[in-house]
Amino acid sequence: MCYKKVTMSSKSTGRAALSRSLLLAMLVITGALVCGAPVSSTGQSITPVETNQTEAAKPPQEKKNDAAQAAAKSPAHHFDRVVIIVLENGDYEIAVKDKNLAALAAKGASFSNFHGLFHPSYPNYLAMVAGTDFGIHKRGRYLADRQVNFPNDAAHKTIADRLIASGLDFKNYAEELPEGTCPYRIDNQHVSKRKAGDYVRRHVPFLSFGEVQEKWCDRVVRVDSTKSNTLLGALAGEDFFVRDAKAGLVAYSFYTPNMNNDGHNTNVGVAGAWLSRFLDKNFPEKLRKGTLVIVTFDESDRNSDNRIYTLFLGDMVKDASQQDPKVLDRRYTHYNVLRTIEDNFGLQPLAEGDRDAAPITDIWK
Repeated sequence: MCYKKVTMSSKSTGRAALSRSLLLAMLVITGALVCGAPVSSTGQSITPVETNQTEAAKPPQEKKNDAAQAAAKSPAHHFDRVVIIVLENGDYEIAVKDKNLAALAAKGASFSNFHGLFHPSYPNYLAMVAGTDFGIHKRGRYLADRQVNFPNDAAHKTIADRLIASGLDFKNYAEELPEGTCPYRIDNQHVSKRKAGDYVRRHVPFLSFGEVQEKWCDRVVRVDSTKSNTLLGALAGEDFFVRDAKAGLVAYSFYTPNMNNDGHNTNVGVAGAWLSRFLDKNFPEKLRKGTLVIVTFDESDRNSDNRIYTLFLGDMVKDASQQDPKVLDRRYTHYNVLRTIEDNFGLQPLAEGDRDAAPITDIWK
């Protein structure tokens, strides 16, 4: 913390007192400028636009009441639940030509001008759940992809805070999440012997936050992809996601495929085939009523403008044949998705990214 001590004589009166008052004001302003920005646990300077302390000073019960009232009054309620599935490193131009992704796009709103926010992957995942990447992308392409553990404080909140404060809930499903004690500090796990793709923790964004590690680790759920190939196996208790889907998913679910299924260690074609199979067998339409499924890539692979395939799918979304191409061609990013979810549930934005982003509109039935 930066301090500035100013001593004034108690005998100051009249014009001299006014002069000293002006001097004091100038010193306070100067002190604020000299103190500089706060520093994160990673040692990196955090500017105000890279924090998410919206209404942090309010007591928990007051924040909960505010969120509940906002949810009840939300004019933008279109879906009861949302499931976000993130694929890896795919150029829009390639993804829209994939037969499986193209077939899914015909059933919903496929955006033609949607862009990832950063390179590499990790800052995009943070932005999806926090409305900011906390400046991580400024570290450079290599260091920005290294896992960070953010402290449990008012500056490092996620949509999980908003949901729980409003009486809703969240889960982050992760394929091949290591067995053991949460918060699973293994950054990655090679599981090729089990014929599954690798797990990496940076693709499970909620595990980057101390608050989740300390309070809500039970909301990070392991999925064994080798046992989730059939609905019958899932109903036998082998796949926690499908078991939850049949019983009723919570309001917000983030699904992290392994590194083969998401296309990172394979390609867009493999990711598209996995997604089609996942939706057909593990999360069929009869389980998706009232649920918005969001399929997106974290970032592009090689195109210059970071344009990526992103699809909204659900019984509340108009089919592609009914969509306005001009609406689908509006420029959107991961921040717009977060803002859309927040508005749907009547939640306050977290940071400048989602606060300044427009919600996605004009695609709903």
